[in-house]
Amino acid sequence: MYKGTRVRAVLATRQPLFFKIGPSFFYILIITISAIIRTLTEFYNNQQNKLIAETHRTNTELIYLRKQTNPHFLFNSLNSIYSLAHKKSDLVPDAIVTLSELMRYMLYETDNKTVDLEKEINYIQNYIELQKLRLNNIEDIVINVHGDTRNKFIEPLLLISFVENAFKYGTDYKGAAHVKIKIFILNSSLDFWIENTIEDYSKDPDNSGIGLVNIQNRLDLLYPNAHKLDITQDDEFFRVHLNLELDKIQTAID
Repeated sequence: MYKGTRVRAVLATRQPLFFKIGPSFFYILIITISAIIRTLTEFYNNQQNKLIAETHRTNTELIYLRKQTNPHFLFNSLNSIYSLAHKKSDLVPDAIVTLSELMRYMLYETDNKTVDLEKEINYIQNYIELQKLRLNNIEDIVINVHGDTRNKFIEPLLLISFVENAFKYGTDYKGAAHVKIKIFILNSSLDFWIENTIEDYSKDPDNSGIGLVNIQNRLDLLYPNAHKLDITQDDEFFRVHLNLELDKIQTAID
């Protein structure tokens, strides 16, 4: 009996190495897998938090840029009506009615992520009509629209800064303006051209170019890799050409 017991003890001490380290190996494996899962989870959560923060920042910036447009537009429009009132023009009532239409659009349409392209173009046309009321020579103010605007959508108030800029710097001291606009729509592509003369004026260093910087920032936020903006200037004319892929707007900014 003693000899048999001794043999079993010797055999026990000679167990394969796998049986000795097996439990430790599986324990380490489980710990490693758990650590990997925890690291991946933390990485995913961090990325999600960064994405949420970036989305919130982008949305806040976009709202800020939109709100900048409204006071700028209103200031220019009131200046136009003031100019008419100062001359005791009979066109003041018409100007107020046109302004009310513009304000109605701004109040009830532009809080949406996108608006009907047809409504946006109509808004631009109303703005131009308001500008015409205060000018003495409107023969060189032209807007032409080509293509189908139905079932097309665009960021609200996106193009108006170009139009405001054209009237601001394309009107001479005699009240004559040269502003020519062409809008061409083909499928989901929009081409916008605007040209104005460059009149002598004293630049306001605090406000000059704010509208153009605003719209460039909005284009970068809303139409990344889906727009092309060309701005050229010579001794006589200032020209803008914007190509926009309407169906590629980033509407998922919440």
